[in-house]
Amino acid sequence: MNIFKSLPVQLVICVIAACFAADFVTLNHASFFYSLSCILKDFLMMLLPFVIISYMGSAILSLEQKAPLLIIAVLTLVCLSNVFATFVSYGVSLAALPFLTQGKMIQLSGAQETINTLFSVPFPVILEPKWAMIVGSVYGLVLSIRPYEPARQAIFKLRNLITKILQKSFIPLLPIYVFGFVLKMQMEGSLSVLFQSGGQIIALMIGLIILYIGLMYAIAANFTPSRFVTYIRNIFPAAFTGFTTMSSAATMPVTLDATEKNMNDKSYAQLVIPATVNIHLIGDALGIPLLGLATLQLSGLPMPDFQSFAIFAGFFCVAKFSTAGIPGGGILVLLPTLQSHLGLTEEMLGFVTTLYILQDSIFTGSNVAGNGAFALVSRKLMKAIGLIDNTNPEANPQPEIA
Repeated sequence: MNIFKSLPVQLVICVIAACFAADFVTLNHASFFYSLSCILKDFLMMLLPFVIISYMGSAILSLEQKAPLLIIAVLTLVCLSNVFATFVSYGVSLAALPFLTQGKMIQLSGAQETINTLFSVPFPVILEPKWAMIVGSVYGLVLSIRPYEPARQAIFKLRNLITKILQKSFIPLLPIYVFGFVLKMQMEGSLSVLFQSGGQIIALMIGLIILYIGLMYAIAANFTPSRFVTYIRNIFPAAFTGFTTMSSAATMPVTLDATEKNMNDKSYAQLVIPATVNIHLIGDALGIPLLGLATLQLSGLPMPDFQSFAIFAGFFCVAKFSTAGIPGGGILVLLPTLQSHLGLTEEMLGFVTTLYILQDSIFTGSNVAGNGAFALVSRKLMKAIGLIDNTNPEANPQPEIA
């Protein structure tokens, strides 16, 4: 395999190339590449309603053959898990970011722009994301209650079509997308501050993700060291596959296999893992709010109060139900929420998007590991409230060792 065909390697090369190119290119050249990046972003915004409707509708319909109470319980736990992780991120940000960003400022408000777009493409925005969420939810729920096979097949075909469009158009152009934004930041002088403070912020984020997911597995193992180690050993190949492919959807078969080994309950694993692959994203729930809040701090803007963040968390977690499990998919549908409810400007969104894409491997690996942990913890809760038979196939309570 040619290492240069690996998307993470290409993205790193683009960042390095943009840093070097900033000393040689003219403002017009930089504006050209920045314009290309903005066109790609606008193209995504045009596709966004279709991404939301197709992924949200198909996620609901994927559960239609299961017991209604079990479906409701799983979706409720997904929402609670996402919301809780988002608030954990907020709490850690309040405690740690003022110290990490103290005395460090970057100009992202747009007041003193030196790199502007030279041209644009007027992609139409057919439907606002909040209305797309409603359409997708209603579509899925109505067809779950009153099945109509042609309509059901249509939403899955739309999802597959949208995924193929993103994989064939946007994903191969991700290096250009990153190059334009990084070149702009480097020439405007904000990239150096990013690396000075961003390293500490990224370290904080990674540490938070590891501790949080590790605690989930510890709870699932009843804090038994040998069982905890076995859980981690079994899920590691799935997490590593997610890290290298940057796609939780592509990693799903490996995640499913690892989860089946960990819980010895094939039927429950086959319910939870496929249904939550695009909607339960622990890495995103912990990392994206932290990146957004760090950007506010670095821009000299105040942190949102608890009430304002609670509104953001609600919209954020609803938007996650329509996240595409492909490279960069975790941030695409969340940009309007970050802008509307956290107060990020267009320039800040570009900053956060670039940061996210550069770390997408880490986010995807943690999302995969988090889904495996969620399946284990949620099964314990389901058994406790009687939705799953306690005699169901766990004759041997120890996880299967690969």
